[in-house]
Amino acid sequence: MTVSKLFKIIRFILLLISVIGIWYLVRDWLRKRAFHKDIAAILDQVRVANSEFSGLTGFERYFANWDEQRFLNAYHVTREAIVVDYAEMGLVETEVEDLRLFCENFDGCAVKRRDYNDEFVRREQVKYADFFAGLEAYPLSADQTEAIIRDENNNLVLAGAGTGKTTTISGKVAYLLEKGIAKPEELLIISFTNNAAKEMQERCKRFCGPINLQVRTFNSFGFLVCRSCSNQEITVAFDDNEQAKLFLQEKFNELLRSDTDFQRKAVNYLAFFNRPQKDESEFATKNDYLNYEQGFKNITLDGKTVKSQQELQIANFFCLFNINYEYEKHYPLEEEDRNPTFGAYQPDFYLTDYKIWHEHYGIDRNGDVAKGIKREQYHAGMTWKEQIHSKYQTKLIKSYGYEASEGTLIRNLKQRLLDEGVAMRERSSEELLELIEQSPDYEDFINLIQVFLTLMKSCGKSPEQLVTFKADKRFRVFLDLIEPLYNAYEQHVASIPAVDFNDMINHAAQHFRNGAFKKPYKYILVDEFQDMSLGRYELIKAIRSQNPGTKLYAVGDDWQSIFRFTGSDLSIITQFEKHFGVTSQTAILKTYRFNDQILQTSSNFIQQNPAQLKKQLAAQTPTPDGHTSFEFVKFKTGIERQNCLTEILEKIHTAQPGASVFLIGRYKVNKPKALKHPGLNLQFFTAHAVKGMTCDYAILLDLNAGQLGFPSEMADDPMLNYLLQEGDNFENAEERRVFYVALTRARHKNYLLYHEPQPSKFITELQATDNSTPKCPECSGPMTKRMGHSEFYGCLHYPKCTGKVAITQLEQTLK
Repeated sequence: MTVSKLFKIIRFILLLISVIGIWYLVRDWLRKRAFHKDIAAILDQVRVANSEFSGLTGFERYFANWDEQRFLNAYHVTREAIVVDYAEMGLVETEVEDLRLFCENFDGCAVKRRDYNDEFVRREQVKYADFFAGLEAYPLSADQTEAIIRDENNNLVLAGAGTGKTTTISGKVAYLLEKGIAKPEELLIISFTNNAAKEMQERCKRFCGPINLQVRTFNSFGFLVCRSCSNQEITVAFDDNEQAKLFLQEKFNELLRSDTDFQRKAVNYLAFFNRPQKDESEFATKNDYLNYEQGFKNITLDGKTVKSQQELQIANFFCLFNINYEYEKHYPLEEEDRNPTFGAYQPDFYLTDYKIWHEHYGIDRNGDVAKGIKREQYHAGMTWKEQIHSKYQTKLIKSYGYEASEGTLIRNLKQRLLDEGVAMRERSSEELLELIEQSPDYEDFINLIQVFLTLMKSCGKSPEQLVTFKADKRFRVFLDLIEPLYNAYEQHVASIPAVDFNDMINHAAQHFRNGAFKKPYKYILVDEFQDMSLGRYELIKAIRSQNPGTKLYAVGDDWQSIFRFTGSDLSIITQFEKHFGVTSQTAILKTYRFNDQILQTSSNFIQQNPAQLKKQLAAQTPTPDGHTSFEFVKFKTGIERQNCLTEILEKIHTAQPGASVFLIGRYKVNKPKALKHPGLNLQFFTAHAVKGMTCDYAILLDLNAGQLGFPSEMADDPMLNYLLQEGDNFENAEERRVFYVALTRARHKNYLLYHEPQPSKFITELQATDNSTPKCPECSGPMTKRMGHSEFYGCLHYPKCTGKVAITQLEQTLK
């Protein structure tokens, strides 16, 4: 390449660079000129924003997420107009500083808000220390004052048993009024029961003085709204849930007598679908399965007690078709066929009119057996039985566990019986009526109907809207019974005219949504928030739809959500932020009620359900050395039960004369007759009614399995999950919470009284966590001392589990 040519290239490159440089300078000049042209308007907006942000962070009030979003929405266009290099645009120093402060506040708003609020809480706790200290006889805790001061648009305060929930929500009311954030008429204060509302009213008056402050239940507030928006007088259809249940029971009985199709469906349900179908293979251990089975009565329509759900279905089939049978009749064997190791041979059923024996084998299609049972040993037993019947020339028919899980058990059994010439005669309508009304499951079934209908109405649904779940055969059969009862119920309410408790809530929500009822509430404060139903949730949403700035302050304990029969849905508190949006969640974790041993045992028990929120409660009171806060007391007869109660009361009187003692039962029927003690303050409560109350000692009565047992399997029926936002599928979830409430009433000690042959699964669970209780070698469940030829340890699940250990052998093992 020549020098001349190289020079030309260089000259061209320099020219190109000059052109680009000039273009860049011109473009930069034009950009600055445009920015300077708009800077006056931008700076005015920036200064207003800085002033507003200064007001939001001036330690006069809490900086809520609602305020942050309003600020960001108001100034996002301004922020987009500010270029990255604004400091190099030739502005004066004060203008640059204004822009810098605005960008810093806007871009870091979330972090600044968080840090500001933490500091605001600390300052308010100091500023209002005397105010908070003067509300109660004792100063409020730091947890309580923080929960009161934090003031998001959505506030959830999780409070454990005995931590001061009512004090906290009343303190919030007092703080809002003291600080001038709201006027009394701008507060909607709601609880769930009349007693709780009355207590809240009295507490608020004590904290706030003689002001016009109203505390209502959801029902009374809904009724007020409905009356205010109606041109005609409205009455309440039923005074309480018991009256509603009585109406449904009367209508059920009426349909049983007048409608043969309904009668047939009712019999079908009670005979074959009354229990959820669960196979033994679904349980992790045999102990889990036996605990599950303990919750059911397994009593046939004709009053016989059998050992399993599948045997119950078989026996009910025999009963409905007038096939006479004996359950576990002794099969006579010659001496050479007897084996003292296994005891007598008792086949499952014997058809007395046909001399047919029936064995039901608990195996699946592959021949596998339930956990905890040796497959080879079980099949050897099956072979031995068939050889015995062959040897003695007796007729044997068989059925199998897998037929039940496949839904063919009864159909196949019916065909086998027909093949053997067994005559079947369906019972008359009169006979069926008698069977149903005398069924041990009848009362529980009516309770289930009432709970289901309440939940359904709380969700704003009808039976027709639930047909999507009809793939569940048991649910399909149940819906066939619910539909005519629901229609009769609705017709009765409309004919008065009246509203029921769910109508009060649902109609009130509609009145708020369509603007028929208007009220400028600034705060909705809800106590016992764990009892929220979907209907109440919709009412809160409707109230806030009129004024989106209305703040929600909710205080509750998901561990004590025990009113599903009134429509409560646990997911509304456990998934609070999902339902309501950005939330400030605080916790009050120090309990002043009971000692740390009661706290630890009850907390471990309730948190077995993973759906419950995890909380680490702390007890103000340590457990005294050598003190046990739980004592298991067993009895075998009614007289023994009475004697045990007398002995317990004497123990309590010796330890603390004049002590308050609660006798707590799952049902009213558990109340002891004429039980008195002159040196003690005795009161009886059901496990639901005792919620919110405290005593020195508690005696939990009749913690048994079976009829009127604890847990109640009907109250926890999985069909109810179809009506909940997030079904709680954990075994006995609701009943576990009811038991937790009962366990957390006493300051010092719980006595747990149970029938030794039929302990509640909750008893066996608590005993299984007690290291001093020996474990069964067969099912790993707890054992207890029994007496045969000599004393030994036997499984609490006996006779369903026959595990036993000699006391001397166990003592050697423990050594």
